[in-house]
Amino acid sequence: MIPTSKDVVEFLNERFAARGLPYRVEHIVVLPYVSPMWSANWGVPQLDDAPEREIIDEEIREARWRFPQVLDEF
Repeated sequence: MIPTSKDVVEFLNERFAARGLPYRVEHIVVLPYVSPMWSANWGVPQLDDAPEREIIDEEIREARWRFPQVLDEF
């Protein structure tokens, strides 16, 4: 079963809360297809301007490793 965008949002929000970050993800951008050739078919443009880029990028990398391909459920 392929995970959904809601799974990624939940994971990221839990990780940000655990690190004490004030950010919560409302949604992610998901490409309209799933392909095993892509390393990830989603992104989090909502956080592009956040100042804690190093920590945020670390959590996004972890999420992409756990959820490389997702279906959009929003």
